[in-house]
Amino acid sequence: MYRAKSKIREADKKAVRLLCSSFNESLRSGKEYKVALTKMIESQKQFIPELKGLDSNSILASYNAQIVVSLPQELRNRAIKLITHLVQKHINPKLSASDCFFMEAFIDEQLLQLKEWLK
Repeated sequence: MYRAKSKIREADKKAVRLLCSSFNESLRSGKEYKVALTKMIESQKQFIPELKGLDSNSILASYNAQIVVSLPQELRNRAIKLITHLVQKHINPKLSASDCFFMEAFIDEQLLQLKEWLK
């Protein structure tokens, strides 16, 4: 069976680590979920050049509409999807669907575990 070569770069993983670290730090310091997402994007623009021109409010608009009432697991899954979206759309548009699947697993490892969200 032929398996296509992954297009996930080390720079993509570094960007994920930076985004997740910022998000985790915000949650640990007691920031609300929406604030943590905004801070995650804004604080990493200086380190991830592909994010410099993004308007975090417009990117988060569709996510904010979906989180009116959500369980922590749903919020965590949405954070994973948002970070995957940022990587695929803005950082490395060459990622395939299978690359995104592996990227989601990598992001899941980088984000705080759900038990930490419930503290």
